[in-house]
Amino acid sequence: MSCQPGAHIDEIDTPALIVDLDTMEANITAMADLARRHGVALRAHAKGHKVPDLAWRQVRAGAVGIACQKLSEAEVMAGAGLPDILIPYPIIGPIKIRRLLDLARRTHLTTVVDSLEGAGPISEAAVAAGMVIDTMLEVDSGYHRCGVSPDDALGIAQTIAHDLPGLRFRGVMAYEGHVYGLERPDDVVRAARASYDVLGAVADRLRDAGLPVECVSAGSSVSAEAAAAHPAITELRAGGYVFNDRSVVLLGGATQQQCSLTVLSTVVSKRGTDHVVIDAGSKALSLATLSMVPGFGLLLGHEDAVLRKLADEHGMIAVPEGARPFSIGERVRIIPNEHATVVTQFPELVGVRGDRVECVWPIAARGLMQ
Repeated sequence: MSCQPGAHIDEIDTPALIVDLDTMEANITAMADLARRHGVALRAHAKGHKVPDLAWRQVRAGAVGIACQKLSEAEVMAGAGLPDILIPYPIIGPIKIRRLLDLARRTHLTTVVDSLEGAGPISEAAVAAGMVIDTMLEVDSGYHRCGVSPDDALGIAQTIAHDLPGLRFRGVMAYEGHVYGLERPDDVVRAARASYDVLGAVADRLRDAGLPVECVSAGSSVSAEAAAAHPAITELRAGGYVFNDRSVVLLGGATQQQCSLTVLSTVVSKRGTDHVVIDAGSKALSLATLSMVPGFGLLLGHEDAVLRKLADEHGMIAVPEGARPFSIGERVRIIPNEHATVVTQFPELVGVRGDRVECVWPIAARGLMQ
């Protein structure tokens, strides 16, 4: 632990990952309230923070459960007692299927499939173990990553529901990740709604065929309001709202004041007035770039400056003429372009309230990709 609760923020060594607790708590409350207002279930994604205590905060605020992108993340969360976990990622191969069944013995688990080649072996293993695994079918609603074609969904869902006794068919899910490639908030909303229309049409087709569609799950933090308000969606999956980041702000999903996560860094070198170096490089910040703005993050208090280049341990800043100058030893806070990669690069998350450290959380699921 690099610092202790009660320490002043100036006692935190850099680079460090800082979360403003007041802002984070307001974000958690606001998303839970959004889901309640629209009568949809909130399933909080934990992949962006990887901290069991934060997952519990999301659940206690009203989330029905959490989502984990990988088995290893889910194993950490189940070990912390999280009672309801969705893994929206294909589980392929005997090693992972054994782990899936072990996990299902510890928590209420829902798996996701997008092929009969993936679904069949899970069913066979579950039957052999005397188990039945709750299962969702992923539909490609426009992102073109994983997911079955909407035209193929009915046939595959019928096979899962009727011919694979180790699986209990619960419904359909999609991820509208393509909205993050857009540049305008209005385009995000339109694309998200079109994605939900596709998923809703699939759900209607399955219900008309007599299949039990209990859950229609979609959503992301940037399009959460559109998802919650859409008549087809019964479950809102979102996670980035806990922290938010520069991309979410630019796409209209949050304001800059709702960004609770920053990287704290120190100016270690400068040349003249236009070239500054900080101690946060690519190992502390995301290499993700955004087409709407230059740089690798927003420098709070120096918004005119551009974090133009990242080396492993160095961040190089271009300072335009007339902008507020930097000084060696100055500490700056950076809103990253994309927070999930940043989180997994740090061993701990420092929670601050005002100018005091209140808590330090180990990032328990960092680096877990299996």
